[in-house]
Amino acid sequence: MKFIHFWLIVTSILSISTTPIKPVPGLAPEIHFGLMDASVGLNPQTGAPSGWYTSDVTIRIVSPMDVLANGKPVQAGQLTLSDEGQHQVEFQPGIGKQDNEVTQFVNIDKTPPGLTWITQQNSVISENSDLSAEITDQVSGICRVEASLDHGQNWERQDFPAPVSGESGTIRETAWSMHLGTRELSHGVQVALLRAYDCAGNVSPAELLVFRVK
Repeated sequence: MKFIHFWLIVTSILSISTTPIKPVPGLAPEIHFGLMDASVGLNPQTGAPSGWYTSDVTIRIVSPMDVLANGKPVQAGQLTLSDEGQHQVEFQPGIGKQDNEVTQFVNIDKTPPGLTWITQQNSVISENSDLSAEITDQVSGICRVEASLDHGQNWERQDFPAPVSGESGTIRETAWSMHLGTRELSHGVQVALLRAYDCAGNVSPAELLVFRVK
């Protein structure tokens, strides 16, 4: 197993809050929801549900029949959210009884991270050179990067640190590099594979780089 050194430059932070607001007491009928019709992603570091949906989300209203979402009537007792990002939806009973309000937060990320090799294809790599790439994810953020120098048989991974307790944030863009020494690879044509996971659980297709060690 070859050892790979990683470097990371964090360039921006996206703060996310997912704490729902409790219903306001009142005489209006309480709003009851059914199960959300959506796929929940798994955090690549923990394997637990990520808190992000990786598909469109349909919120089903069980009762009452007359409900407003952000001031507009909910058609057919359900509301479908398709846009990526964090949604804050205000539900309230209609027909003038709007004092019993529920705020529902829904996070959606359907797109894997973007990954682009900065090192040019067929580059000649000398001693103590770096292979570098740019990795971006504008929604849930980057959670893990994996690299392989043996055609995908083994992957060296780098997990990005979780937010500090009491804070929230996700890495949205990184300048990533992999340092190679001449002892780690034989001379001649070599191949590097790189893939990235976002915090919702989406994974990018492996990007291939062909280079030559001299």
